[in-house]
Amino acid sequence: MKYLTTALTLMALAAPAFSMPVAADSARERADIIVPKFWQRSYDDWHYAPAVKVDGRIYLSGVVTLPQNGDMKAAYRGAWGHIDAILKEAGASLDDIVDITTFHTNLRPDFDEFTAVKDEFIKKPYPAWTAIGVDSLLMPQANVEIKVIAHLPQ
Repeated sequence: MKYLTTALTLMALAAPAFSMPVAADSARERADIIVPKFWQRSYDDWHYAPAVKVDGRIYLSGVVTLPQNGDMKAAYRGAWGHIDAILKEAGASLDDIVDITTFHTNLRPDFDEFTAVKDEFIKKPYPAWTAIGVDSLLMPQANVEIKVIAHLPQ
C-alpha cells in the first residue's frame, strides 16, 4: 500500500505539468513586433515578423542574400544592411548581435568571401556563429540566409 500511495502522490504532482494552461501573458503577447516599412509586404503576405523584441532580446528572421549581377559581395552587403536597418528599428545595432546562424547553399566555395564581408559589419568581440550547408532556400536565387539574435543595449 505504501508503494501505491507514493506512486499516486508522484502522479498527482506530475499531472499539472501536463495540463497547465498557457498563461495569458505569453511571450508573443509581451513582444514588440518589428516591421520596417521595407518589410511590410513580407509581413502581410507571408505572415512572419522580420524581428521580435521580447525580454531584452531581438530575434531576427532570416535575411537572404540576392546576387546583384553576379556580385556576391554586393549581395552579402545588402543582407547585412537589411539586418542593420531592422536592428536600428528595434533600438539596437550590429554591435548588439550575440548569435548568428547562416544557411549556405554553396558553403565551402563561398565561405571566405562571405566571411570577409561579414567582418566588414561584425567586429570584435565576435558573437557566436553557426554556418550550415543546405540544399536550397525558399527564394531560389538566394544562396545565403542570415539569422541573428541581438541583446538590447542597457
